[in-house]
Amino acid sequence: MEKSTNRFIVYAMTTAVTLMLVAGCGGGKEKKADVTGPAETVEAFCRAVAAGEFEKAKELCDTVAMKGYIDTYAEAMKAMASRDSGAVAIAAATLAAGRFTVDDMTRDGDSRQVCYTIDAGDGMTRKKTATVRRMEGVWKVEEITDRP
Repeated sequence: MEKSTNRFIVYAMTTAVTLMLVAGCGGGKEKKADVTGPAETVEAFCRAVAAGEFEKAKELCDTVAMKGYIDTYAEAMKAMASRDSGAVAIAAATLAAGRFTVDDMTRDGDSRQVCYTIDAGDGMTRKKTATVRRMEGVWKVEEITDRP
């Protein structure tokens, strides 16, 4: 029963991250994150969200819409942790340690489309496409969508 509950929480967190990432990102002119290329930016963003490092995730984003989604996700995580902090910690650690694989990257003008897969284990994988754009010498995530 406990394994089933933990699996459900990991699945719920993966789904929440997926829904949150669909809208884009928020940020502005905050301090620059220490990443180099488009794929590294996307991976750093995904790992920051999964680890609950929401301010770091915001630094890696560009569009205003995601800032609210990150804040909403942070509140949901806080509420979930108040009910079962151990399971939430296990789920967050599982997601943060998940395997991130870049499947393809294409150029579209000033932006890049980074197609990637996150594998959190136990058959829980998500395939995504991130749009990133170089702004003032730094890559920023503009949008993340599901892919088939």
